[in-house]
Amino acid sequence: MAKNKYNARSVRPCKGGGILVEGTFDKPFLMESLCRILRNRGKCAEKLGVARLFYDDCDITLYRNGRFDVHRVQSTEQAIEIIERLKVIVQGAFVEEG
Repeated sequence: MAKNKYNARSVRPCKGGGILVEGTFDKPFLMESLCRILRNRGKCAEKLGVARLFYDDCDITLYRNGRFDVHRVQSTEQAIEIIERLKVIVQGAFVEEG
């Protein structure tokens, strides 16, 4: 797995254990679509451009601009693996170019 995938990097330890990893998808989100996809999985504030969900024992925050935070993982590699699985769920919410 690519070490710098999603420009993921460990930021700091989490209060709840593990670490916080930040990264970025290569596309921003359409918040209306993201909120619809996450309706029964988490909380979404369309106007604020932020969504939060609990996935695979981690708290994940997704931002309109494509940035994400993964809380309570043990490594950057673990965060990337989780984001790879989550990306399949939210892929319909990415802004399509053209």
